Amino acid sequence: MIINLYKYRYIIALAIILLAAIPLIYKYGMVPEKQIPRKEIKEKSLYGEFLKWDEVNRVFPKYSRAKIIDFDTHLTFNVQRRGGTYHADVQPLTADDTAIMKKIYNGKWSWKRKAVIIQLDSGKKIAASMNGMPHGQGAIENNNFNGHFCIHFQDSITHGSRKLDLAHQIMIWKSANILDQKLQGMDQQQVIEVFVTALDQGEMHIAGKMIDSGKDVRPLLKVLSTIEYIRIGSIEKVKENSLSVELYLVFKNSKKEISRNLLVTTRRIKSCWKIDARSLEPLADTIR
Repeated sequence: MIINLYKYRYIIALAIILLAAIPLIYKYGMVPEKQIPRKEIKEKSLYGEFLKWDEVNRVFPKYSRAKIIDFDTHLTFNVQRRGGTYHADVQPLTADDTAIMKKIYNGKWSWKRKAVIIQLDSGKKIAASMNGMPHGQGAIENNNFNGHFCIHFQDSITHGSRKLDLAHQIMIWKSANILDQKLQGMDQQQVIEVFVTALDQGEMHIAGKMIDSGKDVRPLLKVLSTIEYIRIGSIEKVKENSLSVELYLVFKNSKKEISRNLLVTTRRIKSCWKIDARSLEPLADTIR
């Protein structure tokens, strides 16, 4: 039997066009993904896995490389781990990587902690916290970075004190999307410690989570944001819901450290302790 191809030329041409278009259809997403909604993919990509240091130390060994994603700006740069026993000591790979890191810190090196996500070559993303100050020894040439900087993970400790650094841990909670969960299990003293640490790191959104007020707390936080450095000297419980807190602080554009004693009132709201905004007014008055 002989088939007259000329008779079916239009059908054949249409079939060829459809076959050629299939790769383009999948490439440009004209076929909907049924496995995972796009919104879910986007949300998951914003956070890292809350992985303990022992495990990180295994999957991110010395001399391996990784990408750092800044949680707030989404800027990325590449690093190599050069050392670190209780946390990772890393260096930017190139001068361009160093420039991006410095941009994340607004052009000025700082010990302030920042929430970041470490993406390994395998694609695995881990919640972490970095500081932005070159220190110690550096071994990568021509990267414009004099030394190394630290990256902390869940339960990692400092090399000096051999203790957990609360500021780093808060940033890790932030990059793992478990901050609210952690805040719920805290007692009054821990809430105050996290509040003061958030102020010290310039994390006003986190500080705001710790305040209970029937009114907008943004004006109060704006005043408190003029604090460059603040730490707790001592905390003593004086009443069931009140704690006496000795503070040491330095304002922006000043090098003078001053001390203040603050009576902080706390209130139990559902499963969380909150700081009464009115008890923070004396601190704000000091700044005004």
